[in-house]
This record gives sequence, structure tokens and C-alpha cells, in this order.
Amino acid sequence: MSVIPGRDLVSTINRLFDRSIGAADLSPHVRGKLLRQQLDSVGRMMPALVVASLVVMVTVLALTWQTAMFLPLLAVGGVMALIGLHSVSLTVDWRRRQVSVRPPASASRSVIYAAVLGTLWGVVLTVLPLEQDGTMRGVAALGVSGLLCIAMMALVNYPQALAALALPMVLGGLAAMLGLSSTLDTWMHSALLIGLTLIMAVIARHHAAAFVAHRGAEALVREKGEIIGLLLREFEQGATEWIWGFDAGGAINSMSAGFTAATGVSEGALKGADFVDFLRCITPPNDPLLIHLERDIAGRQAFHNVELRVTADGRECWWSLTGKPAFDEAGSYTGYVGAGADVTERKAAEQRIALLAHHDAMTGLLNRTKFTEQLNSCVARLERYGTAFSVLFIDLDQFRAVNDKRGHMAGDRLLVQVAKRMQAMVRGTDFVARLGGDDFAIILPNDGNVDSASGLATRLIEQIGHPYLLDGEPVSIGVSIGIAIAPLNGSRPDQILRHADMALNRAKAEGGSVFRFFENQMDAEARQRRVLEVELRDALHKHELVLYYQPVVSASDESPIGFEALIRWNHPSRGLVPPAEFIPIAEQSGLIVEIGDWTIQQACMAAASWPEHLGVAVNVSPNQFHRSDIAIIVQRALAVSGLAPERLEIEITEGLLLEKPDEVIEKLSEIRALGVAIAMDDFGTGQASLAHLTAFPFDKIKIDRAFVGASDDDAVTRDILKAIAALGKTLGLTIAAEGVETKAQADFLSAIACQQLQGFYFSRPLDSMDLPHYLLTHVLTQAPALKAAAEAKLAGLAG
Repeated sequence: MSVIPGRDLVSTINRLFDRSIGAADLSPHVRGKLLRQQLDSVGRMMPALVVASLVVMVTVLALTWQTAMFLPLLAVGGVMALIGLHSVSLTVDWRRRQVSVRPPASASRSVIYAAVLGTLWGVVLTVLPLEQDGTMRGVAALGVSGLLCIAMMALVNYPQALAALALPMVLGGLAAMLGLSSTLDTWMHSALLIGLTLIMAVIARHHAAAFVAHRGAEALVREKGEIIGLLLREFEQGATEWIWGFDAGGAINSMSAGFTAATGVSEGALKGADFVDFLRCITPPNDPLLIHLERDIAGRQAFHNVELRVTADGRECWWSLTGKPAFDEAGSYTGYVGAGADVTERKAAEQRIALLAHHDAMTGLLNRTKFTEQLNSCVARLERYGTAFSVLFIDLDQFRAVNDKRGHMAGDRLLVQVAKRMQAMVRGTDFVARLGGDDFAIILPNDGNVDSASGLATRLIEQIGHPYLLDGEPVSIGVSIGIAIAPLNGSRPDQILRHADMALNRAKAEGGSVFRFFENQMDAEARQRRVLEVELRDALHKHELVLYYQPVVSASDESPIGFEALIRWNHPSRGLVPPAEFIPIAEQSGLIVEIGDWTIQQACMAAASWPEHLGVAVNVSPNQFHRSDIAIIVQRALAVSGLAPERLEIEITEGLLLEKPDEVIEKLSEIRALGVAIAMDDFGTGQASLAHLTAFPFDKIKIDRAFVGASDDDAVTRDILKAIAALGKTLGLTIAAEGVETKAQADFLSAIACQQLQGFYFSRPLDSMDLPHYLLTHVLTQAPALKAAAEAKLAGLAG
């Protein structure tokens, strides 16, 4: 067997480096993952190192212009540029193709490229005329220092490459200095270079060791978690769940006893059988869910809770299957592992419930609730598998005339006959529903073909148009149909329904007894909404979102005690956009988490510069609260800003307590443990109860502005406000009122023991330009009184 020269030496050097940074004790699988992360880190920083090298080289070329050294140095610079471009292109290509396993040669190539780059610089330093040219000497010193610093930042996570680059560069620098006149400066510079290089090596070693420890621990935890998760599923779910697996060729190679019991086939007969073929044998022909499952397996995609109707052990039952692809330590596909459960009893119960709760009592068709559920299922399949479907909205023409002339009983009998004709004209997999009155709808779940939808619509118009017998007399009606096809005419349930309804309205406007497809025209509101969402995604990064601060004053003397942070969007063309216009878009698009976290951070930074007795309140939306790790966000904002926790107040709405209350209270407790106050905002507008107020010790409740505005001339509202104030006093809560716009309102709220007030009567929300003036005129003028009060308090404590 041939031996590649130098391979043993390279392996020995790699082992020494691994031992020095703690990577030698890792398993080969974990070490392989760590190496990929190291190479990814080098790939991300390599462009910076290349650019730095070229900048220094261009400077050197400028100083050697029209000298004999220019062309050789230009050639060296070209080699550096080629190395850089090649390494950058490889990195870009890996990322574009999302390659998770880098080629084995990547590690060696990184070290070789680094060594070549370092050697070229070492050679350049030895040939430059440093002794004759002071400018060249300065450029060389600064260039080498800068390149070493940048190299350390770029290659610190992969010390082999860092050493390969830095060592020849440092040696070249030493050789260049020793080639100068033997002076004290020369020896001092040489000693300084050696010392700094040693320090750099120590720092690089410690950083690389920390990187290895962190990444290695992450990989081990993730790997063990996956194994434990699969092993525990069978025990956690009980006897109805079982484990299965098959190899890269699809042959079943592992199963639990539950799997053989569910199938009624022995382990010997199952082992080695093709998993997908086995499922085909026990499921109905052309089962769409099995077809989609086969596509997932062919694409090596995980699938979750796929429910199949099967015939196993001589009986018809339902299975729920979950599986994920498996890969070995080298990243090669080895098959699938998964779990399954017999859900026959649950499906039977669901069918019984559906029959009672999801069908129209008169016609036996699906009702609106079930229709919406089936529509949502079709949309889910569309999102996951791209399965198109059609929706037909149906409205009976002249039905009201029949109903009015012959009475409701006759009208009901007519609807029953119409429903039977509709049901007779669709396939078993289609869904027919009565939405109410004489409105019907049909879903073709796996059929987005225009010809199929139009053919069905034509047959419906013809068959429903045939006369009916009511009380021995013939009665004729017509039918109008609107059709929307997903995803051609929309991919959201509300969008599809709206478009089908628009098509139905067009059919009725044209006289009825016709069908019309939706024409793809978007209204101005929908278009504007999409534009706003796109612009909002960039608004935060373009610093277009700003915070305004509205003062909160003491009800006793109207002195400021803090501010509420209110977000605004300073749109470049629309001007100041209020939150009511863009917050709903942020909620639907998921941007609310990033925007909300930014708001907390910015509010804390601003409050940290105010006088210490002023606090800041930030409202947290339910979506942000549930989707963000809110306690960590608050803790980070306090740490970065240096703001005392007791000066921050987090406001939540009543509705937040209605969904997952235990989880909400746990998160609120984490925030409270930081020393941050919790307030219930818009109290009285939602469905909060005394149980919610006592379940968590709120610090404050804020009365909604709707009550404050109505208190001027509504005695009932005033009584409600008095009751809320009394409730707050009983529970020991601070009572605040927002939306105060008149002196009469302020006086009334103060009289009923509201401690804090907020509204336009005291001040509008202030931007960053107006806030300093407000602080100067309303806060700093109170400084002597505040100081005297503090001194009196200290004196009382001392006494």
C-alpha cells in the first residue's frame, strides 16, 4: 500500500494541536462535526484576511513602483489574490449548495493556503529594501502587525491554519530585521516581535480550547438528546406506541414487539421486507397520504403524525406514523427510525363526534365548522406538499321566492333534495357543506384542475336546475357558482373563501345559473398591506422605528414619576405611521418579536439617562410574550443599559392570561424575580377576573382610556371606576388611569384614589427632541424638593 509523503507528519502535528486545545478526547463523530464548524469559521473570515493582504500588498507595490522589485512583487500579489479568490469561491459554493459535510481535503487545503500565504509574506519581508527606505520599513512593520492581528481573529478557531500563516510570516520578519544593521533598535524590535508572537499563541490556544469545549459539549448534548428522545417515546406513550426502522435500501431492520402485535405479522416475516411496499399492501389503493409519505421518504424528510387507514391482523384500523431520516457519523444516509401508534379508538370517537357536531342537522351535509376544518387541512397539505385544491361557493337562485310562497317547511324539504343531488354528483373524497340558508360549498381536496372544477359546476347547474316535486307540484330553481383554485387564487383560507365569494357575486350579477372563476385582481387594501409588511421588515434595520415617551404623573401633585414608551414608525414617504396600522402586520408576520425586544432595549437605554426617580413602562404584546424568551430579553436590556430593575415596568393585557395561564404566570414570575414591576394594561376591556388578579401579584392595574373618556357624563362608568379603585386598594395594587384629557377627569380620578395619571391633559407623547425640554421644565425644577425629601428620609432612618 502506498504512503503519501508527509501524511504521518501532518497527522502528528494535527494530534498535537488537538491535544493542546482539548479536541483529542472527542469521539470521531463529534470531532468531525467540530472540524466542520472550525472550517466554517475560517471560511466566513477568510475574505477579510484576503482583503487585508491585498491592501498591504497594494501599498508595497505603490512604494516599489518603477523599481526592479515591482514585477516580482506584483506576481506575488497575484498569487495571493488567486488563493483568496479560490478560497472565497469554495466557501460561497458550499453555502449556496448548503453542503453540511465538507470534503476531506478542506482541512488540508485551509492549512496549505494559510502556509503559502504566510510564506509569501515571509519572502516579501526578506527582500524589501528596509534598511535604505524608512517609509518601506514603517509600512512593513505596520503591515505585518495588522496582518497578524487580522489572522488571529480570522483563524483563531482553527489553530493549525493560524500557525501555518503566522510562523513563516514572523520568521520572515525576524530575518528581515536581522539583515539590518546590528543596532539596539533592531534587537529590541526582534525581541518585541518574538514576545508578541508568543502572547498571540497563548491567547489563540486559550480561545481555541474554549471554542472546542463549547461546541463539543453542544454536539454531545444534541446527539444524546436525539437518542434518548427516540428511546423514551415508547415508554412515555404507553403500550399503544411502538418503534420501527429500516435501512438505506428501505428494508425493515428494527422493530419493537408492539409493531409486530399491531401488524399481526411475525418479526421474522417483517425483517427484510420493504417498509413502503408493506404499507402499500395494507392501505387502500392510491391513498394520497401514503403517496405524500413516500415522497417524504424519497426526499429524506421527517414526517410527523401521518395517519393511515390500514387493514392489519384481519381488521380495519388507523395508524399514526412519525419518522425521521438517520445518518451515520460520516453524514451518510442509513435509513429511517420512527414510532407508530394505533389510533383506531381515537379515530372512531372523532367520527362519532363529527357526525353529531360537524354535520348539518337538516341535510346531513357538513356544517360550516367542519367545512372550515377541512379547508384548513387542505391549506396545510398545500403548504407542506404543494397539493392544489378547488373551492366552489354555491347559492340557489329563486329559493327565497319558493320559501316565501310555500313556507319554510317546503323550503327545508327543497334544501334536502338539493343536498342529495349535490352529494350524488361528487366523489367520495370530496366535501359538500351547507354553510347556512341556501348557501352551499364544495371542496375538491386533491384536485386543482380547472377542467374538473368547471365540469362539476356544469353538472351541478344542470342537475339542480331540474324540477322538484313539492306537495305534488313541480318547482324549479337555479344555481350560481363561484370557483377559486388554490394556490392559483390564494393560499390562505380567508383569501380563498373571499375570492370564491367574489366569483359567486360575479356569477349572480350576470343573471345567475352560471359559474365563474375568480379573476386574479387584487384590491388596493390587500396590495397596500403586503407593501407595508415588506417595508416593515426593513424599517427596524434602517432605524425608522422610534420611541415616543408619554409622561405618567402622580395624581396628588401632577409631578412626573415616569414615562410609557410608545413605538412609532417614521416612514420615509408616509410620515409618522401610528402603531394601530403596523402592529397587526407585525403580529401576523412574526416581526413583533424582534420589534418588541428592540423596544425593551431602547426604552431601558433611554431611561438610564433620566433622573433616578423616573421609571419607564413598556407594553409587551401577547405574541411577543409567548414567542420570545421575555425574561432573558428583560435581563439583557437591564444589564446593557445599567438601569435599576425597579425603574422598569412591563405591561401586559388581560387577554394574555386567558391562553396558557400557567405558562404566562411562570414567565411573569421570572420577570418579577429580576425586580421588575408588572402592570395589567387596559383593565376592564377584556375577560380578566379576580382569579387572574389573585393568581399573580400584579403591581399595578391601568384603567383603559375608554372608561376615562366616558366618565364625564356617564354615572354608571363613574361607579365602575370607583369600584376598580376600591378593588385596587383592597388588593394593594397601584391604580393608574390612561387617556386623561381634561381637568375634570383628572380631579375625579384623583378623588377616587387613582395614584397615577396619564394622558394628553398632562402631555402628549414626546420624541427625542422634546423629551429633554420636558425633563428640564418639569423634573429638574423639582430637584431641591426631591433632595430635601431624601435627606429628611435619611435623617428619620438615622434617628
